[in-house]
Amino acid sequence: MSNGDHDRLGYERHLCSTADLTNVTGSLYELDTDTFRNEVHALLAAEAGIPFTDAFVHNTEVTVAGTTFARTLEFISPYSVQFLPDSQWSVRLVGSNNNIFDVENGILVQNQVQVIPTNSAGLIVRETGVSGLTASESTQLNSINTNMNIITTLDFSSYVGWFHVRWVDDRD
Repeated sequence: MSNGDHDRLGYERHLCSTADLTNVTGSLYELDTDTFRNEVHALLAAEAGIPFTDAFVHNTEVTVAGTTFARTLEFISPYSVQFLPDSQWSVRLVGSNNNIFDVENGILVQNQVQVIPTNSAGLIVRETGVSGLTASESTQLNSINTNMNIITTLDFSSYVGWFHVRWVDDRD
């Protein structure tokens, strides 16, 4: 972010442009809300941001009974978030349960940009490449996969004379 970003604190509005986002495909972008939180925190911690009140409440990831639940990020009024340019494109909010999409309470400055929240009561954090299966489920799945590979590699051509196929047409 540039030094000019400090100016936006005076307006209590955080502006996000497509340049600050990750392009997924075409006109769909993603905002990593944890990265965004860290950038806003850095702006408020800088000399120009010190006189301003806290912009958000943050609860980090928490592990309960072996399941890691996602962080929460709640922007506090009078702060708001606006996505620019004001045109027809979409941004998906990822990385936390948050209230950035909240128009009713004045957090999101609504314009033509479609904001897609990914909030979920059960939003959990998974390591990349981890299936979420138990060890037993993983063993069963691997066994099925092995058996399917055996079936697809068998040569049934010598058994063709043993089978009689009857076509049944019940479309009438």
